Order: sequence, then C-alpha cells, then structure tokens
Amino acid sequence: MTASIHFQATDRKAIDIGDGLIMRWSTSADAANVASLVAKAFNWMPVEGPIPDGVTPGPNEFLRAAASRLLSGKNSTMSEFDYALVEDSTVETGTNPIVACAALHRLKAYYGSVDLFFGHPELIATQAEYRNKGLVRKLLLEMIHPESEARGDALQFIHGLPHFYRQFGYEYAMCSFPPGTIRDIASIPALMKGKVEPFRLRKATVEDIPRLVSMSSKEKVSPKTELGLYYSAEYWQYTVHDIFEIAQCKYDGDRDTMIILDATTGKDVGFTVVSHVFGMQVEAFSLDQNVLLAEALYPVLRQLIAIEKERLVVKRQEEGEGSKTNTPGFPVKLALHPQHPAALLLGSRMTPGLIASAFRLYTRIPDYAKFIRMVGPELEKRLANSPMTGVTGRLRLDFYRKVEGSDHKGLEIIFRNGLIESADGWARLLQEKALEEYLEWKAQDIVPVIYGAAFAPLTFTILLMGERSLEEIQFSFAETTVKDDNSRLLLNILFPKISHHMETFYW
Repeated sequence: MTASIHFQATDRKAIDIGDGLIMRWSTSADAANVASLVAKAFNWMPVEGPIPDGVTPGPNEFLRAAASRLLSGKNSTMSEFDYALVEDSTVETGTNPIVACAALHRLKAYYGSVDLFFGHPELIATQAEYRNKGLVRKLLLEMIHPESEARGDALQFIHGLPHFYRQFGYEYAMCSFPPGTIRDIASIPALMKGKVEPFRLRKATVEDIPRLVSMSSKEKVSPKTELGLYYSAEYWQYTVHDIFEIAQCKYDGDRDTMIILDATTGKDVGFTVVSHVFGMQVEAFSLDQNVLLAEALYPVLRQLIAIEKERLVVKRQEEGEGSKTNTPGFPVKLALHPQHPAALLLGSRMTPGLIASAFRLYTRIPDYAKFIRMVGPELEKRLANSPMTGVTGRLRLDFYRKVEGSDHKGLEIIFRNGLIESADGWARLLQEKALEEYLEWKAQDIVPVIYGAAFAPLTFTILLMGERSLEEIQFSFAETTVKDDNSRLLLNILFPKISHHMETFYW
C-alpha cells in the first residue's frame, strides 16, 4: 500500500444525520459487520447458477468475501479507512449496527497520453429496513464524492443498478470489454506427437513485479485503447501476493498470474492473467517484442486449459457425487480487446462478446472545465495532428440547465494557436446580451471565432469519454445541436470515438 494511492483528503469527522444514524468512515474493526451487511443485502444476486423457484437464498458469500478483502488493509484499490458507513447507534448490543455502506476505490488511469486517477464507488449496500431513506444519496453526495474530488480524482465511475445512479450525476459513458469465448477447446491445435511445449508457465511471485509492470503497459495489454486503467505496481502486489496471504475462502485469490518462459533458455518472455471464479477467463496476455505470438499463443492456451481441467477435477471431488461440475468441453473466455493480437489470431475460433448492461459504466465528471484542463495536453495533441492545427477561437457548449453532477449550465474552451488558453463554466446568454457582447468585441476589433454546440444534461460526458461519436449522440439525443460544419469538425477532432480498457473486478 502506498501513500500515493491511498490518503485522506477531507475532514473525516462523523456526521450525525438524525434518528440515531451516524455517517462515518470505516476502520478495520468494521470488516465483519460490513461484510455481513453486504452478504445479506445481495442475497438475491445469483453467483453460482440461478436461484431455484420458491427458495430464499442465504447470504451472498461471494460478496461477503469481497467486502472483507476491501477492509483488510491489503487491498490495492483502497485502505481499510475508505468505506463510508451509516451506523445506527440505537440498535441492541449484538445486532449489526452498520445499515448502509459505500466503498471508495482509487485507480491509476489514462486518457490518451495523460495520466490520471479515477475514483470508483463500489459494493454499495443498504439493509432492507433502511432503504428509501436517502442513505445512499447522503453517502455519495456528502462523503464519497467530496473525498474523491478533494484528493484529485478526475472522475468517478461505477457499475450498478440500471438507471439508479443517474440521480447522482452519473451517465453511461464508459465500458469494459465483454469477453469473447472459445466454445470448443478442441479447436486449439494439439501439440504434435513427440514434441515438447516450446513455452512453459510458472506462477508469478513478488520478485516478478518490476518485470510485470514493464510488461503490462497499455500498448502491450490493451493496444488500440485510448482511455482506461493501468496494471500498476499496487495491482500486481495485490494479485500476485497479498490476496493469497489474506484468503479466507474459495472466492479469494480467484486469479492466477502466470509467467511465460522460453522452454529452451528458461528466460521469462511474457505473462498471462487468468481468473477462475466464473469459469476460465484470460484477462491479460503480453509477450516480449521478439517473441512470435503465433508460436506462443497455443502452447500457453493448452497449458492453461490443462490447469483448469485439474482445478475442475478437484472441485468435483470436493463437491461430491452430486456435483454438476464438468471437465470436458468447458468454455474458455478471453476478456481481451477485440484488436488484441491474440484475439485476432484466434479469429473464427472465438465468438465475440456482446456489450451488455454489466459492461456499461456509469461515469460522473464533477467539473467539465477542470477535466478539460487536466486532459488538455491530449486534446492539444489531437488538434496538432488535424486539419484544425493552430486553431484560435472559442468553443461554447450549452447543457441547457445545471443538474446534479454538473458544475455549470455550459462550458467555454478558449483556444489560441492550437493550445487551450482556458476552460471555464459558461451559460448561454439571452439574445440581447449576446448582441451586447458582440458589439463590445467589435468596438475593440476583437471578434473571435465562435464554435458551438448543445447537449442534453450530462450527455456531453459520453462524447468526452469517446464512448460514442458525435453523430451517434445526435441520433440518440435529439437536443444535441451543432452550430456549423467547423464546429462539428472541431468536436470530432477533440472528442473522437475511442476504445476503453476498464478491467475493474480483480479486487
């Protein structure tokens, strides 16, 4: 755990919200109570197959384990002090006093060539009897969002209940990769008779972390992406070592990081990450530049499949005679970018994944102007490589009204010679005021070029994140208007549709 990732930015005094309810930040002593609340709150979420009709499921042990890991003090996404809680001080002794909770993760991210931090609210839960009292609203608006913004996070994102988080200033504007599937593992070419595998696998250790960091650059593990999360040193420390050290049940340590070795030289030439909790899924695959993917991919997949078969045999033995666990013909999933070389090489052997609600991410940008200033170097780079290089003028964006999660009714970005001179909140002027402004400029021989557009509240987030193109946003949201062709060109240059890499479920 490093101070650069986890630190407290706001005054963390407890807040009395009435009726004996106290909002406060967590400590490690809250781990069991928070885990119990989460397990009970998510009991209807199926983990290992559908819930039979007429059956009330018990606590969700998968998410109980997740909450315990988050409060372990060993997690790479947050410290044990980063769970925002509501505690009922009036409950009887021996009763769980934690009635609502929301975790706050911090993740290293990139937007093109610019490095950032993203805040990630997670594992939010409320005890059934305390729902519809606005507790999640208070946790987000009074604790999670202020803390995330104070420590410098560029945005917040979250998976979650459909439509629910829109009321807190979130819009669907990022996505993670839906995994493709190799449905028939027999389609993987077999090792020729009498031959030995040219590459071997071994589990990674903490000594491998510097090498893993260098081998997991965005260019290697998620090529063609321009927005996403890094595999940081903190990530590797957690997934390679810490999660196994704190493991308490079968839902902990559900992924393996395997170093790929040249069988002849014994030299490590790459790595792969495989998760197991929902079946075998390859999360990352990276090779040294001088290693041919066509020679390494199938030997690695064959060995990963053999390892998974062994795991399934053990699982079936542990579950006993009535086990539904099968070993032959299981699907192998690849959560790799569709343009990752491994996915391209597999070609028709893979069934591509389909974007579903589980892979769409709510995104909240609390201050558009501040975000534009943060990513300014990337926007200037895009301009420099475009037909509008050296542009001077004002881009004015109207959002119609201020809503939760937006700081102003609009945004003005001033460009001078292709550079961003300023970015500030702006509000569309009445026609009379707009005329006065124009006449004042004209009197001073300052008549700037004005580019303009209008977006329904929060939908500019979709364009800014590059999840959809300007044309697609105009089709989806009829309020979207663009002043003229030059304004359209400028917006398309600044905010093109891009690919994302948001691998977030490792915690």
